[in-house]
Amino acid sequence: MSNNFYATSLNTEGATANAYDFCVGDGLALIKKKVLSNVKNFKAPETYGLPLKIDLKVGAKYMMTVNSDTEDGLVNGACGKLVMIDYGKLQKTNETVPCRIWIKFNEEKTGRKARANFHNVMRNRNIDSSLTPIEPVIRQINTKSTNFKVERKQFPIVPCEAMTIYKSQGGTYEKVVVNLKKGTTRSELYVACSRSIKASGLYLIGDFVPPKPPEHNDSVAMMFKTRRSERMIKFSLEFPEESQGERLSVIFHNVQSLNKNILDVKSDKTFLSASMINLVETWIKPSDSLEIEGFKVVHRRDCNDIRKPFGQITYLKNHLKYESIAERCEYSGKNHIEYSSIKIDDICIISVYNSPNSPFDVLKRHINEVITASKRFCENIIVVGDFNINLKIKINYKFNEYMKSFGLSLINKLNKNSTNAKTQIDYCFANVNGWKSDYFESLTSFHKPLRIRKHEIDSQLYVDENEQIRTDMPLNLEDLTLVSILFIP
Repeated sequence: MSNNFYATSLNTEGATANAYDFCVGDGLALIKKKVLSNVKNFKAPETYGLPLKIDLKVGAKYMMTVNSDTEDGLVNGACGKLVMIDYGKLQKTNETVPCRIWIKFNEEKTGRKARANFHNVMRNRNIDSSLTPIEPVIRQINTKSTNFKVERKQFPIVPCEAMTIYKSQGGTYEKVVVNLKKGTTRSELYVACSRSIKASGLYLIGDFVPPKPPEHNDSVAMMFKTRRSERMIKFSLEFPEESQGERLSVIFHNVQSLNKNILDVKSDKTFLSASMINLVETWIKPSDSLEIEGFKVVHRRDCNDIRKPFGQITYLKNHLKYESIAERCEYSGKNHIEYSSIKIDDICIISVYNSPNSPFDVLKRHINEVITASKRFCENIIVVGDFNINLKIKINYKFNEYMKSFGLSLINKLNKNSTNAKTQIDYCFANVNGWKSDYFESLTSFHKPLRIRKHEIDSQLYVDENEQIRTDMPLNLEDLTLVSILFIP
């Protein structure tokens, strides 16, 4: 059923929207007239999707042909039903013509901003709040003339009760009727049938004849064959919960409320694989029960009254021995710094939280204090924290230089994001060789957790990153045929 036939079959209000073409620039009137006449014969792609004439019919379906507002979803391919037509009069001829149309789009979010802009109009006229106003747009049409340009004003829509396979690309629909005809290529058939979101919504008109498998020299078939036989995958993934063994590893995270996120921590295998879990900004109170199976709490600082961005807790695997070296909290005015130092074997692990408002000199004083205290017990030092000093800003390299004065080097890669704001304010320093620190994702916090561990590979637990895993699977071209018709009921 063609679009025109369907539209004329509707016994509803209708109108014709004619495009208005006009010239911009200087030139002879005769040439302008000729150019405007030629433009009328242009095809839709040459006029940026603005037709010369549109038959508007209430109840018919239409599709946007122009990206008039991408943020609002008013983009090429957005479909909906025409519900109402507004009219106005041309000043020169006093002719009544459509000036605005109201469409109910298939997707509720499409046109949300446009509806908000017309809220008062819709309320005063008692217009359904789900309708979106669409007005004519102006687009410049390329012509061979260099003296002036042609611009067209028209509604950015076309009827879409029926559409070509090409036009349907990128769209999905509840129900799709595919008119099978001779000469339809394999790729066209795939595009047409896969527009339906479910097999029960796909209807075929005509006899379905499965297309022949692609030839052996088909570019797609050759690509699959090459990938399966020649281009091997280099596999070097590391699974924290399986790779650590008895080696020491530390997780540090600005958890932004442990009481709220304790279940996420207790079910995260990466956290549970660590020897030590160090959390800051815990927002916890003394009454909170925060046990983690297999771990003991070796340091805890709670909020005294109300929950706030404050607090620290350190968990350690039950079998590990430790010694508390130092801990302190300064919380007055702008200054808010917390730290703890815990010795495990021959390493002191210092965790720090520094508020964004704390002066740099105050941070330096506390860093000097805790490192000096820790070095009385052992020389091997790791300092990890949320320092709220963004290392992506060059002026802040002074903090890196300050840590070097203690013989500590940054073991995180520079210019990596440690927060969702794409800043790097959480990182780790160490004066021991063979340690590295990296980030992984958090579903609950603005900050990414840090994982600190010895950078060595156990050949029994890792796949060497240079080892090539082959996937020499025979290519069955019939498999490709099944992909194309898998969704056909």
